[in-house]
Amino acid sequence: MLQSTFRHLRGISAQRELELWRQGVLTWEDLAVRVRPQFPLFNEAVNATGSSSMLGLSRQALRSGDIAFFAKHLDRQEHYRIALTYPKETIFLDIETTGLSRYYDYITLVGWSIDEDYGVYVRGDSNTQLHSALAQAKAIVTFNGSIFDIPFLRKEFHNLRVPEAHVDLRFLGKRVGLSGGQKAIEEQLGLKRRSEVKAVTGEAAPILWHRYRRGDLDALKLLIEYNHADIEGMKFIFDYAMTRLFEKQSIPSAVAVPTQFAAMKSQVKWADRSDSPSGIWLSPYPETSKPLVTIDDLIFTNREPRLCVVGIDLSGSEGKASGWCWLHGNQVVTKPLKTDDELIRETMACHPHVVSIDSPLSLPKGRTRVEDDDPGRSEFGIMRFCERLLKKRGVNVYPALIPSMQKLTARGIRLATAFRSRGIPVIESYPGAAQDIMNIPRKRAGMEFLEQGLAEFGVAGNYLVEPVTHDELDAITSAIVGVFFWCGRFERLGEEPYSDEALIIPDLNANPVQWQTRFVVGISGAVAAGKTTAAKCFENLGYCYGRYSQVVERVAAERHKPVTRAILQEVGNQIHEKHSQRWLGKTLLQQLPATGNLVVDGIRFPEDHALLVEAFGPAFFHLHIGASYKVRRDRYKARENMAAKFEVADFHPVEKHADELAGMANLVIDNEDTLDRFNSRVEQLVKDSGRR
Repeated sequence: MLQSTFRHLRGISAQRELELWRQGVLTWEDLAVRVRPQFPLFNEAVNATGSSSMLGLSRQALRSGDIAFFAKHLDRQEHYRIALTYPKETIFLDIETTGLSRYYDYITLVGWSIDEDYGVYVRGDSNTQLHSALAQAKAIVTFNGSIFDIPFLRKEFHNLRVPEAHVDLRFLGKRVGLSGGQKAIEEQLGLKRRSEVKAVTGEAAPILWHRYRRGDLDALKLLIEYNHADIEGMKFIFDYAMTRLFEKQSIPSAVAVPTQFAAMKSQVKWADRSDSPSGIWLSPYPETSKPLVTIDDLIFTNREPRLCVVGIDLSGSEGKASGWCWLHGNQVVTKPLKTDDELIRETMACHPHVVSIDSPLSLPKGRTRVEDDDPGRSEFGIMRFCERLLKKRGVNVYPALIPSMQKLTARGIRLATAFRSRGIPVIESYPGAAQDIMNIPRKRAGMEFLEQGLAEFGVAGNYLVEPVTHDELDAITSAIVGVFFWCGRFERLGEEPYSDEALIIPDLNANPVQWQTRFVVGISGAVAAGKTTAAKCFENLGYCYGRYSQVVERVAAERHKPVTRAILQEVGNQIHEKHSQRWLGKTLLQQLPATGNLVVDGIRFPEDHALLVEAFGPAFFHLHIGASYKVRRDRYKARENMAAKFEVADFHPVEKHADELAGMANLVIDNEDTLDRFNSRVEQLVKDSGRR
C-alpha cells in the first residue's frame, strides 16, 4: 500500500490523495506521469527536500527497506499502511506486568507474533529472542501500546529497537467506532476465546504471575496462553478495523489492500525438554520470590526498647470493622476494631512510637471541608498533591474527596487529630503501593500469598495461625510502612517539607544516614524551669536555635501588640485555637535549616511532640526541664521582678500540659542546682548524642 501512498508528499492532504485515487492515480509512477508536464507545479507540490524529489527518496527508501523514512513522514494514524505493505514483517506484541505503574511495577512476560510464529520472553530468561524479533520487524501492532507496552519496554530493556512504524489498535479502533478494552471489543465483534483462557482478565494476570513465582508452573502456562490469546485477538481487531476504515473513507478497492492477519494464526508450541531447539519450556522462576528487604535489614528487632508501631487500615464508618495491628519488634498482633474509641484505646495502651493509618489524613490545599458545598470545591478540587503524584506514576489511587471517600477522609482526619492531641505522631500510608515496592503480592493475588510475603518480610504473629481479614493484613503493611519511616528508608510525597498532605511510602534506595544521625532536641518545661537556658546551651554548642515564641512574636507584631510574656501567652493561645498548634509548629519548622542539628525551645502541647516526631523521626529527642514550684517562682521574681504575676503566668492555659509533656520526654532533667552544673549536664547530653 505504500506505493499508493501520497500523504507523505508535501501539499497532498487526505482529500487530495482520495481525489487522485479516484482519478486513477494509484502509484508513485502514476503521480510522476500526471505532474511531469507541469514540472514547476510538481516541484512546488511534492518536493519537500529542496534539490531531491520526495518521490525519488520514497523509491529509494522502499528499495533499501528504510521503513523509518515512511514512519517519519507519515502521520502516525497512517502507519497502518506500512503494516499492510509488510504483513509478514509486522510484529504483534503484548506485555504482562505486575501492575499499571511503570514507577513501581515491572514486566513479567512479553509475547509476540510475526507471520505464523509466536514467541515469548519470561522474566528471568534471556531476552535475546525478543531483541531479535523486534529488530527484524518493520512495523509493530499493539493495543494501547503507545501508552502502556512501549514505555514499559523502553524502561526495562536498554538498547531495544522498537519499530518506528507503530499501529495502536486502541486508537485505530476508535476511528471506526470501537471503544473500550480489548476484551470488550472482541466480545462486541463476536470473537470467542478458548475456554481455558476465557475467564482470565487483565486483573488476573498479576495473580497468575505471583502463583508462578511461588512454584506453580501451570499458572505460568495459563499466563502464556492468555497472552497468546491477546495477540491473536489483536490480529482479528486489526482486520476488522481496516475493513471498516476503508469503507468509511471510501478508499478504492484498487488501493485498499485486503487484510489477512487473522488468517496468519500462530500456535503456542510447548517444548518437551529444556534443551529443545524450538518450543516453550516451562522452568521454575529463577529469581527470588521473597521481599526485596526484610524487617531485620531495617531495625534491630530484638534490641530494647523495641520499635512499636500501630498500623490501621481504616474503614469509612464506625459500623464497619477497621484492620488494626500492633507491631512490636518483629511480632504483630491484629484485631478488627470498629469505633474510634476502640481504636484510640487499643492504640494508646501500646504506647507506640508512631501510628500509620491507611486513609487520607488531610484535605487538598485550600479546602476547608470534605463536603462538596465547601466554597473552595471548584478552585481547589478533590485531589491532593500526593494523589496527583501517584497518578503520574501510574498508581491507581482514589482522590481524597470523591463522594465515596469523603466519610473516610473525615474520619481519618478526626482520628489523626485525636492521636496527635495525645502526643502520638501519625503518618499516612498506602499499603498497596508499599506492597508493590517491597515485592510482596497484594491481596488481589490471594490472601495466602500476601500472608506468605509478610512472613518472608520477617513479621510473625497471630495472622499466621488464625483466620484474619484482609483489612488486618493491610494494617500489618501499614505498620511496616511505619518501620520504613522510622529507619529513614521512605519517601515523603508532599508538596512542602512539613505538609499535612504528605503520604509516606517505602523507598528502598533512600539514604537514611542524615535521618539516623541528625540530632533535634525539643525542650519542654513549666514557666521558669530553665527551657531557654538549656536551649541556649545547645546553641552555644553549634545547634541551630528556634523557639515557638518567634512565630508568636511575629504574629503579635503584625497585630501591633507589645512583646510581653502575657501578650505572647495570649496570642499563642489564640493561634492554638484558631489556626491550630500544628500550624504554629509547621511555621516554625519552615524557618529552620533542612540539615544539621537543631534545638527547638518552648514545647507546650502534646501536638508539638507529635509534629516533631513526624518531622524528624528518631532524630527527635524530647528533653523536659523540671524544677519545683518554689525554685521557679524565685527565678521568675528575680528575672521579671513581679512575683505576684508568676501565678498568672504559671496557670495560663498554654502552660497546663507541662506534667503531661514530662511523661512523653526521652529525658527529664531537674534544674534546681547551679547554672554551671546544669550546663554541664546539657553538655554531657550532647556528647552522648554523638555516640548514639
